[in-house]
Amino acid sequence: MKIQNLILVSVLLLSAAGFAQKAKTNSQAPKAPFIAMFYNVENLYDTQNDPKTDDDEFTPAGKVPWTQDRLETKINHIGQVIAGISAPAMPDIVGFAEIENQQVLEMLTASALLSKTKYGIVHYDSPDERGIDVAMLYNPATFTIIFSEPVHVELPDNDRTRDILYVKGKAKSGDVLHVFINHWPSRREGTEQSEPRRLIAASVLRAKIDEIQKADKSANILILGDFNDEPSNASITKGLNAQNPEGVISSISLYSLLYPYLIKGEGSLFYKDWDLFDQIIVSGNMLSSKKGLHTSSGDAGIYKADYLLFTNKAGEARPNRTMSSDKYFGGYSDHLPVFVKFGLK
Repeated sequence: MKIQNLILVSVLLLSAAGFAQKAKTNSQAPKAPFIAMFYNVENLYDTQNDPKTDDDEFTPAGKVPWTQDRLETKINHIGQVIAGISAPAMPDIVGFAEIENQQVLEMLTASALLSKTKYGIVHYDSPDERGIDVAMLYNPATFTIIFSEPVHVELPDNDRTRDILYVKGKAKSGDVLHVFINHWPSRREGTEQSEPRRLIAASVLRAKIDEIQKADKSANILILGDFNDEPSNASITKGLNAQNPEGVISSISLYSLLYPYLIKGEGSLFYKDWDLFDQIIVSGNMLSSKKGLHTSSGDAGIYKADYLLFTNKAGEARPNRTMSSDKYFGGYSDHLPVFVKFGLK
């Protein structure tokens, strides 16, 4: 009887030890990262003519007919990119440029590859002449919206551009995150001639960030967008005061995480050469923090899946775009998406 009791006690002790070890292992298991991406999707228009905007080109009667089939192909392509950029995980935040309206965003969230995530939408109509806006999708299971608003950029001579989208929310770690989605004025008239307009956009965003940091010096700030400038241009380094992250980090300063890619000659779009207009900028506290959301330049990148590129006759890789001039190619976009992964502590 004593031997049986001894065996029973030994079995119980071993089981308890195994359970404790399993619980310890589970508690120490790394948490899934918090993932944000940005994608200029190159003219995601519906097929309807909006009399208030210059969208005639993107209708069935356009120079390159923009049909329902072509729209649905583009929706499926964008869904493929979002589902693939951090597979098997889905991004928690997706920022966009060149979205026409709420309707195309609803088509996107209902598409086959995205519908299970049940993405929420943050979108406001901008005053841009072409009717294109910025927008954001978010996974409501991992990011809770606290507040959002469009931040207007006032340009001289009645010129109009996209608003900056500001979203304040709480990540799954419990940390509050301030997100800005941008699409700054283009270089259509030339880099130098158009630079003052991008400096105005930078000053508007900088003022909003100063307001946030005045209330909370440790605020987590994430800036995504197509800035039509590179990390080394004046609108970024002087107007926004965002710097190369490969150096001494100040918790309240801003850092362009893709700056190292610029130094290597890599880019997110191609015009005569590779340009890095699509950027991810964060506040320094998320680079130096040991708590909550944290990241590094090594956790950010340009997504260059083979299907997003085509090889020209010279053997050079270029973005596989939807259309150009009077030709329809059926590709994805003239921009490559960019992404960043945040660790959680």
